[in-house]
Amino acid sequence: MQATPINSRAAILLALTLSVAGCGSFVMGELAHQTAAVPRVVHPSPGQIQQGQALAGSYLVTFRPSLGEIDRRHQGFVGFAAEQSAHLAYLDRGYSGDPRVKQLRFLGAVDLHRVMAGKPVSPDAIGMPRYLSKLTTDNLSPAPQVGSLAQVDFSSPAAAVEILQEWEGNGSLWFAEPNYISHLSEAASSPASNIFAAYATKYKSHSYWWTNRIGLPAAFNAIGERDLQQPNTPTDQQILDHRPIIAVFDSGVDYLHPGLANHIWTNNDPNVSGCTDDIHGCNTAATSRDQLGNGDVWPFDADGPGSSCEGRDPNCAHGTHVAGIIAGDAAWTDPFTDDFAAGVCPVCQIMILRIVGKVGTTSGILDSSIVAAFKYISLFRRNDQPAVRVVNASFGKFVRSRAVNIMLQAVKEQDGTLVIAAAGNEDSSTPEYPAAFHDAMGVAAVGSNLRKLEFSNFGPWISLAAPGDNILSTVPGGTLETKSGTSMASPLVAGTAGLLLVRHPTLSFDALREALLSSADPGLYDPMVAGGFNYTNYFPHIKGQPDPVPLLGRGLLNTSGAILGTTSIGQPHEPNLSRVKPGCGTIASSVSTKRTSAWWLMAPLLLIIL
Repeated sequence: MQATPINSRAAILLALTLSVAGCGSFVMGELAHQTAAVPRVVHPSPGQIQQGQALAGSYLVTFRPSLGEIDRRHQGFVGFAAEQSAHLAYLDRGYSGDPRVKQLRFLGAVDLHRVMAGKPVSPDAIGMPRYLSKLTTDNLSPAPQVGSLAQVDFSSPAAAVEILQEWEGNGSLWFAEPNYISHLSEAASSPASNIFAAYATKYKSHSYWWTNRIGLPAAFNAIGERDLQQPNTPTDQQILDHRPIIAVFDSGVDYLHPGLANHIWTNNDPNVSGCTDDIHGCNTAATSRDQLGNGDVWPFDADGPGSSCEGRDPNCAHGTHVAGIIAGDAAWTDPFTDDFAAGVCPVCQIMILRIVGKVGTTSGILDSSIVAAFKYISLFRRNDQPAVRVVNASFGKFVRSRAVNIMLQAVKEQDGTLVIAAAGNEDSSTPEYPAAFHDAMGVAAVGSNLRKLEFSNFGPWISLAAPGDNILSTVPGGTLETKSGTSMASPLVAGTAGLLLVRHPTLSFDALREALLSSADPGLYDPMVAGGFNYTNYFPHIKGQPDPVPLLGRGLLNTSGAILGTTSIGQPHEPNLSRVKPGCGTIASSVSTKRTSAWWLMAPLLLIIL
């Protein structure tokens, strides 16, 4: 996504005040919105279509099978093909034959009862969890409440309105919503005996500002100095045999880049998980009636893997750059510049989910592609445990998708998968999704002086801040390039999550998230840092709130603090390692409080709003 900073500081402050005044929290503001009834069917506005925010005539529909239509033993399917076949048979019989339905594409089954059972209302879903809880009590049976989630393309927008009204009237669906479009979040570009000790030495000698700022060399030393005499402590070889897999939802990755090639996940059982030739991941933007996608996961608009993006779509290089920040190969050095791909987790693997496709005349990300990507990663297991525990999502939009939120909650509940997302580059406090979802971590961007970068979004929905200015990483064609944006900040956090899983492979979702949050450096808000810029503008003291409201999250990403602060967390390392293989089944789904002069000048406005 290109940066579109707001020029008027007054406009920013007004928007910010509206988002936090009276409650000091986006969560509280959302709770007020939840009281409104949520319709089963949501249609896009003409403005959303005109501005490229939704695909005309395309919807994500969660169908509600009648009793007996879907085998209640749905979790026993032997693979995605069997699951798809069962659901498509029902969907075809009831819906595909209608001439107003141009295409129906099954994306996955969700057990809404399992997703919602015993869970508190999520504040970000605009009432959807509470609504689903009501729906799942319609049938008093304790059996699973199966939803068949599908992309439905209608013959015209008018036909969509007409037929969805019919389906809603006869109780055929749980809910339907537009196939919204997201955009990438990049700003304009301006082995030794102890592998981690070697990493620490190399990274420190090259002095990249962003790796030093987050304490990465110290983190490598901390892992390298682990007590190998302690029971169940993984050796270097065990770590390399059980490398964390991080899914990159993006524009594709040049998996032949010499700085990445040894860190790309390889699927030993392709064509099993609903994606054709999925050797290194899945291109879920490749719409197909009976497939989640195909294996063309090289960069969007490139000629193929190994090809340069010069003269191609602006988003072509985005995913490769993000992947390099996460897991760039520290052993590879550019022979012309002596620079290297300084991945935060150089022992991690990248599973490529290409979600960017052609939408109209330009590139974009359909919600259906995001949903299919979540479905795909949920199908893989290693040692009977979830294979993918971290997702990087350097994209977003200002509209919430219920379907995407449900899938995000589902992989959290079923697999403990943590989604880390870019906050966006509009210099706005408006929540951007998926970063603002309750179960995701939104990441804002700061510069080398720790001052919030002018384009980075902000607000009480942010979890952390990380470096995002002139970050050097891999680009297609075997070279390195600097890019700026919250897209570059998010993978620094994702890579840190990977390092935590290197140290403690069985960390729970909550422990992994808390390790990142509790170790964050609140010095970001110090009035002596960056001329007090963050303290003045992004740490306001709001009337009625005892403490200031942090608008850049808990503080600056602190990789070394995360590693050192979790030495007693985790379960014994599993020595019985095996390759990743596809599975099956339904997705279950202390800082000063002094006011600053800038905020004191806003007091009359705050008092009016309050």
